[in-house]
Amino acid sequence: MTLNSCGPISLAGTTAGQSIEIENGGNGTTQISLNCTAVRTLAGVPSGAIIMPTNFYGKSNAYTFNATISSNTTNYCVRAAAVCAGWPTGTALKATVTINSGVYVYGSCTGNYGFKITGCFPAGSTISVINNGYILGHGGTGGTGVAGTGGTGGAGGPALYASYPVSLTNNNVIGGGGGGGGAGAGGIFTGKGGPRYISGSGGGGGIVLGSGGSSSSSTYTGTPGGAGSLTAAGSGGPKNPGYCVTYGYGGAGGPGGGYGSAGSNGSCTSHVNTGFGYLGPGGAGGAGIVGNSYITYVATGTIYGSIS
Repeated sequence: MTLNSCGPISLAGTTAGQSIEIENGGNGTTQISLNCTAVRTLAGVPSGAIIMPTNFYGKSNAYTFNATISSNTTNYCVRAAAVCAGWPTGTALKATVTINSGVYVYGSCTGNYGFKITGCFPAGSTISVINNGYILGHGGTGGTGVAGTGGTGGAGGPALYASYPVSLTNNNVIGGGGGGGGAGAGGIFTGKGGPRYISGSGGGGGIVLGSGGSSSSSTYTGTPGGAGSLTAAGSGGPKNPGYCVTYGYGGAGGPGGGYGSAGSNGSCTSHVNTGFGYLGPGGAGGAGIVGNSYITYVATGTIYGSIS
């Protein structure tokens, strides 16, 4: 909390914003004096006369943590960053974290959030996040092409997690990672001196650095899918002609998904005198926000992916 900026201020009492003793972490009933060290520290008057109530207007016992993220960062945790900055964890925290325009804060893998507000915070803590850049989940991996059913694309990772109240000003984008594209179908060509094993091509990686899917070794191995970047999903590997397109080919991999979106399915294949495989489905898109009930929106901005 913060003491009121006008009106009455008292040494004790149970009214938050008015009681000095409560602001210093007490219950409002402990006897204190103006000469107590904690009281002088709160007033900002280490010695000499304290003027009541003027010296206490707008004062807070909370530790102030103002952070600006000015370069691309992975797995940002407000609590961990405040601790590294010197926050004594037994003291209320007043945190404001700002992400600069053009900066990407994202998960290093699909199992990590790009940004999280979680952990233990003492009573009276307040947290504000101002996003002028991007808070993103990691992209899913493209499916693996084989001489049979194509591999499924991996799911994208989540972007933001909150388990403690936070004021969020989203001036730009929050988005889950894109799902990986499914691999193309493959098969077995049995004519012309066969069998010859024809793999489908790999699926593309989801947006935010999802890896492209490989294509397994066979008589005719397909092409790996492309990796996703911070700004684009990876493309799927092209159709694998195998022995000859006339006699059968491996299907193309599907492209990875955009922010919070599923990857595309791989392509089918058609063979003469062959065993069939089936295309691989694309992976699901990652969540945009988990823990929405803890968030108070000052500005909503653009959010891709589920909100729960």
